[in-house]
Amino acid sequence: MRLSRTAALCLLLLLPCGVRAEDIGSAQAQALQQQLKDWLAGLLGPSVKLPELPWRVAGEHDHYTITWPIPGLTTQAGEAATTASVRPLDGGRWSIDAVQLPPSGSFTINLPDASDPGNGAPVNIQYTVGKQDTHGVIDPALATPSTLHTEIGSLEVNTDSPKQRQEQHLDRYVVDTSLTPAVNGRLDLTSNATVDGWKSASQINGGAPVAIGIQTMRAVGRIEGVSRDRIAAVLAATGGLIGALPPDIATQQDKTDIPAPARAQLRLLVGSLQDMLTAVNIEETVDGLQVEVPGMGGLSMKRFLIGFGGESPDGRLHAWLHLGLDELASPSLPPKIATYLPHHIEIKPTLSGVLTADLHKLALDATEEGADSDSLEPDIATIFSHGGVNLGVETLSFDLGPAKVEGTGQVTALSPDTWHGQAHVTATGLDDLMTQARANPDLQQALPVLIMLRGIARPDGKKLVWDIVSDGPDITVNGLDLSQLGNGGKPPGRPPAGKPGQKPSR
Repeated sequence: MRLSRTAALCLLLLLPCGVRAEDIGSAQAQALQQQLKDWLAGLLGPSVKLPELPWRVAGEHDHYTITWPIPGLTTQAGEAATTASVRPLDGGRWSIDAVQLPPSGSFTINLPDASDPGNGAPVNIQYTVGKQDTHGVIDPALATPSTLHTEIGSLEVNTDSPKQRQEQHLDRYVVDTSLTPAVNGRLDLTSNATVDGWKSASQINGGAPVAIGIQTMRAVGRIEGVSRDRIAAVLAATGGLIGALPPDIATQQDKTDIPAPARAQLRLLVGSLQDMLTAVNIEETVDGLQVEVPGMGGLSMKRFLIGFGGESPDGRLHAWLHLGLDELASPSLPPKIATYLPHHIEIKPTLSGVLTADLHKLALDATEEGADSDSLEPDIATIFSHGGVNLGVETLSFDLGPAKVEGTGQVTALSPDTWHGQAHVTATGLDDLMTQARANPDLQQALPVLIMLRGIARPDGKKLVWDIVSDGPDITVNGLDLSQLGNGGKPPGRPPAGKPGQKPSR
């Protein structure tokens, strides 16, 4: 369903301008249909042979109606098709008044077997949707903002296959998308989506059923500086690659051995990705997650967060990953264990210092025929040659019972086996955790590790501190060389003291 709406939006961006509402008729509808077909053929390139496209365009007084039949979809009444109603506005813009799917239907797809790509199993999918509302304003020239609002309510989706049965329900799904002109002819894409009341029950291979419920999911995304020319080139190269791949590529054992025409299209695709956008930032949060497995137990989570992003304003990549959760709980665990589940975890690792031009050259050289680790070694060395690759942890925070840990760190790698790094880690409540571990048989196995950490810590008021420094394989914590632990403080490799020429005693 999402693909149908996305396809409709892409097509509507290309509607011709200059048609007055009272002029819309069969001639204009036929012209529009041909323009859509010509545009799609030009976008995918001459190597992709398009079948006869099934959509129909009709003029109805003050608007167009676009009908797109859905092959394989069976409905109880009416034609199985997506329809869209659009009207021309001033300034060459277009109003999308409605995009509608059939309110219910069923279809069957054949999913390949992961262990045997040549074989697959039929999957029957049935759905019903209670509410649909899709509308927006599109500027084909992309000179002003284009917006699209989609809302779906009371959606039911049931899937049935020889290996899996699943029932899904969601109360409400809303997504608002905008495409806004930016500097240098580029575009900024933003999307804000919310899902309320999602429930899922599934059973795989006749095993225990799994029930999942989520109160709310939110996803916010922003892609900045999108190049229209680069996107067109990527789509054309992708179409060319699909057309040049052999029909049995999915069943081939060696998928790297592709024909020369397909390899050429792959290289075009990699080349088109350079400078396609300037920044991306996507974050998704899940509130009120619950998982239940009858006979085994369940867990709940108040909040789960996952986000990632990247930018390269000066030609150097800065990328990050953001993970977090709050109030993890499991009533199935014994109380003495459940109390030590973390109530809060947050970590944000980063990568920086890599020239995007070096990454692009590595990717391009990797598509050369006969490329291997030896031929790519100079490209990898170049990546480290501009001051090194920086790996950081901007945020580290978690709790374990009464103990709470926070930290930051950074490592600069000058080569795959040469680096310098440092980290600052603090903790409170570690002594209380050690006391509880001594009295709790389930935690006593962790006691030696806790004692070691406590022994090398540096007290700082109510906190314990670990300042960690690493040069290559050597690591020191608060000035203590960990490589000397366990050998009496003697440097590694030095023989025991004794008389000259005397053999060490056994």
